[in-house]
Amino acid sequence: MGKVLLTKKNINQYVSKGDEKIYIGKDMILTPGAKDIIRNMGLTIVYGEKPEEKDCDYCFDPEIVKKDILKMLKEDYGISDEVRLNELCNETLNRINKK
Repeated sequence: MGKVLLTKKNINQYVSKGDEKIYIGKDMILTPGAKDIIRNMGLTIVYGEKPEEKDCDYCFDPEIVKKDILKMLKEDYGISDEVRLNELCNETLNRINKK
């Protein structure tokens, strides 16, 4: 199998969605123009293969999500009542789990 030439025209096909990285494998050649585009986009070049995607569509650690929900309710919505915070957090987690 031949090498893949990454250029200005096709660089977007290789940008990893969500983590703002581009993975450059051993079978890829990066042109100077593509490097300029990557730099202008604020992307990080990672030399090596892209990590495998997880099997699930939406995987998360419930404890981290709960912590983030509580933080958002406190900081963004000014809710300080612990009972109300737990009610809203549990309701949010239940809705996430239904999807």
